[in-house]
Amino acid sequence: MRSITQWPALRRLSLTVVSAMALAADRSRRSSATGWLRIAGLIVVLLAPAAAEARGGQQWFSAWTVSHGMRQTIPALSGSSVRMIVRPTISGNTVRVKLENTLGQAPVVFSAAYIGVTDTGAAVVPGSNTQLTFDGGAGLNLAPGEGAYSDPVKFHVAAFEKLSLSLDVVSASDISAHALGLATNYFAPGAHAADSAPDGFVPVPENADNFPFYWVAAVDVRSPSTTGTVVAFGDSITDGRCSTRDDNGVVQPDLYQRWTDVLAQRIAALPESQSKAIANEGIAGNRILSGGNGPPGLVRLDRDVLDRAGATHVILFEGTNDITGGFTAAQVIAGAQEIIDRVHAQGLSIIGVTVIPRGRPAPLTGWTTSMEQHRVAVNDWMRNQANVDDLIDFAALMQGPVVQLADGGFAESIRPEWNCDNTHPNPAGYQAMGEFIDLAMFENIGTWGNGH
Repeated sequence: MRSITQWPALRRLSLTVVSAMALAADRSRRSSATGWLRIAGLIVVLLAPAAAEARGGQQWFSAWTVSHGMRQTIPALSGSSVRMIVRPTISGNTVRVKLENTLGQAPVVFSAAYIGVTDTGAAVVPGSNTQLTFDGGAGLNLAPGEGAYSDPVKFHVAAFEKLSLSLDVVSASDISAHALGLATNYFAPGAHAADSAPDGFVPVPENADNFPFYWVAAVDVRSPSTTGTVVAFGDSITDGRCSTRDDNGVVQPDLYQRWTDVLAQRIAALPESQSKAIANEGIAGNRILSGGNGPPGLVRLDRDVLDRAGATHVILFEGTNDITGGFTAAQVIAGAQEIIDRVHAQGLSIIGVTVIPRGRPAPLTGWTTSMEQHRVAVNDWMRNQANVDDLIDFAALMQGPVVQLADGGFAESIRPEWNCDNTHPNPAGYQAMGEFIDLAMFENIGTWGNGH
């Protein structure tokens, strides 16, 4: 059962007044002294939890996540170790890790798993490498489509300090992965998960500006000073395409410059009573509806969003790939509405995001007059009709000049100083997006996510 954690004063006062009036009416036949005494007690009960439960205690929070959107068969990893570098967004004292074989078509068998503090490259700080277990055992077998959490282990997690998750892989004929990643991860022949030394580890192969994660899906932390998890649910603009591309067009890993990274740093600077974890559930090329990269948003919503530990807020930032995929505004709106309804049904707050401009001047192709009309219609609905709890108007922030398209029509483009490739912002644009978000919108929910 969910419990109250944080309510703004006005909402608490409204709830108190309504509840008090109802109680007074229901007990009007009782003595006024007794009735008002009970009302006073109710006010205390209603107002106290907001302060008393502003800290997480034993609650789990998803402190770092990725969504699985790709199946790989290269490199061959049977009889190898992988070392994935994760970066939690909150501090805590206990940790657990979720591994997934979401897109694998064959079982994967792990013989050991360890988590430690990352030193340099693939090295782990000596003395920090800590074994993880699964239902008390060192190993784990995952059938296709399955996922599993490790057992909780006492482990000091510092916000934004890199951790190394090391897995000894006994057998795997394919890999369930997150493609874009933007972090340098490692693998080595043999069983080296327990080793702190980097000997034998080499970087996971980069593929078309992607730096993938293998099998790991979430790092959850027990944190006494966290009030929820904000889940960013999106496509490549949430995943971070172009966020680390330098002036020479080269994608650099390990820079953490997505808009969600900027948001996480801003939230971390707030008082402890307002702190929240950020879970990035973006998949480059993803859609709400069918097609695109990875499972569609409507398919992956439960696993990648609603199941995230401690979830209180969801940021919905999808739709642009649906439009380029041929879906109409009405279809995109219907899919987004289903997501909104399912999020609300879980007692969570959902924040809508407008679709940013994608106009590109002729003779460049890839965006049409019809697509622009559908984008404008989706944004009009999101701004004026969608029953979201708050709005992030990234479309207005990123709006640049109107350009003539290859088909003769016109469309808004991304502001030139923030434009990477006419679809994604550049690093400065991502910085502006992360700074644009009003942090007050994360104070308007009073429910915990159940997690697992």
